[in-house]
Amino acid sequence: MTDFNSTLETMRGATPLALRADDAPYAEFPQAEYADRYARAARLMEAAGLDAMLLTHELNVRYFSGYLTILWESRFRSLMLLLPRDPALGPTLIVPGQETGNAVGTSWVPDRVIYPDQENPVPYVVGALRDKGLATGRIGMELGFGQRLGMTQEDYAALREGLPDATIESATELVQTVRMIKSPAEVACIRRACEISQSAVREGFSALHDGMTEKELAATLGAAMYRDGAELGSRPTFLTVSSYPGRAQMVNSLASDHAIRSGDMVLLDGGATYGGYATDFIRQAMLGPPSDDQRRWFDLCIEANDACIDAVRPGASGADVYEAGIEVFERAGLGKYNLINIVGHSTGMEVHELPWLGERDVVYSSETRLEPGMVLCVEPVIAGMDGPDWHAGIFIVEDKLLVTETGCEVLTDAISKDLWVQPV
Repeated sequence: MTDFNSTLETMRGATPLALRADDAPYAEFPQAEYADRYARAARLMEAAGLDAMLLTHELNVRYFSGYLTILWESRFRSLMLLLPRDPALGPTLIVPGQETGNAVGTSWVPDRVIYPDQENPVPYVVGALRDKGLATGRIGMELGFGQRLGMTQEDYAALREGLPDATIESATELVQTVRMIKSPAEVACIRRACEISQSAVREGFSALHDGMTEKELAATLGAAMYRDGAELGSRPTFLTVSSYPGRAQMVNSLASDHAIRSGDMVLLDGGATYGGYATDFIRQAMLGPPSDDQRRWFDLCIEANDACIDAVRPGASGADVYEAGIEVFERAGLGKYNLINIVGHSTGMEVHELPWLGERDVVYSSETRLEPGMVLCVEPVIAGMDGPDWHAGIFIVEDKLLVTETGCEVLTDAISKDLWVQPV
């Protein structure tokens, strides 16, 4: 299991690099932002003995190069970034011909390998590595837990065959470590995404009425988010809409044609993507007044959420936060109704990032110590209650937090975490 505390320590204090860079007119961030990201990755590559990373996943390529395109939706063309450890060699974008304009317009990377649109890109990747003297080196790729390669298995096999003297190994933990700590520019995007999301939830809950379908509620939310600046692209706004008891057993579900009726509880999970950064928070509403048991269970979730927030501070581990939230349920005699063995996770460009806030010695990365600049979601949950209201659904409050020097800042406090009760 990866010791992320060690990799975070290794990365600390990396000096931003002087980049040989193009002035991309539509870049998302200033060049200094990418210089800092590259410097931290280079520091970790040096410690790991890697000569370069070959990145193929959309968000990793975007994170380090700034390259933007909707073509990630196509599975027929690979889009890649070669990121050498030695900044003097400089990175290389490897994209099909039709993407030349996007590469020039959005990415600071001046070296580009443009391959014909209908040709296999692997020979061009091998050529790029040879041109930079890396064909016999140790090359890191996204081979580990939580990541995916942006190429077919056949292309990956061909790549290995085309580089017989290279060593290809996982760089997953390296990339995950760099992305754990958010810069002020990233936090600004996350903050705006949260603002858009909370405003939309308020608008959606205010429109809630008997007979409204989950899809109609989702349309109200989506329209509000896109109106206020949510991102369109290959990763649109992420949103779960569920109503209970009609779909009591559904978790992480897509909005359906199910009609919401008086006495139903509604759960909204997710939010807007803005500037490449996702929102993940949960609020719940009742159409009509809740039962006494529903009120009690929901208040308990608020208490557990608050306990998690109080536990978030530099030096605390993800497991510490987990134990603070679960202790609330245990004290109330409801520990067995805890749904999963985490109470949250990091978040950023992806809804789920590391570290996880989970059970000690069981959940991956739960021993990672929190640091300023990490952005977390806390979401302790109870579900499956027995008794007459067992079918009432899931009870959960999720908030998004920024770890600060002294504790944390709640980024989703513009809308109350209390149960929204909408009159029938």
